[in-house]
Amino acid sequence: MRILTGIDLVDISDFEKSYKNGRENFKKRVFHSAEIKNEELGHLAGVFAAKEAVMKALSLKPGSWLQITIRNKKDGRPFVTLTPKTTKKIKFQSCDLSISHTEKFGVAVFVAIL
Repeated sequence: MRILTGIDLVDISDFEKSYKNGRENFKKRVFHSAEIKNEELGHLAGVFAAKEAVMKALSLKPGSWLQITIRNKKDGRPFVTLTPKTTKKIKFQSCDLSISHTEKFGVAVFVAIL
């Protein structure tokens, strides 16, 4: 059994600049349509941090954002889904994701058990 972890912290003011400068192109490169139903910056920064944390934990190539989808269960708890191509390479028994944000920062932690 292997335990993999990833964490990411996003400065929301820096994220806002990138998001506004790249608007549609940035959104298409990073987010799935289900992830941008809520375009509040803290939420999007948290989703971005979650994707980065997953990439770090699973050693995915930088920029593999569209291989990862962040969704929420009915109770609001976030969870991760990966593309079928990615799940063929990486098979984990269990995983967990936590996301939080303040006015200034978004943070996410991802843990997977292989």
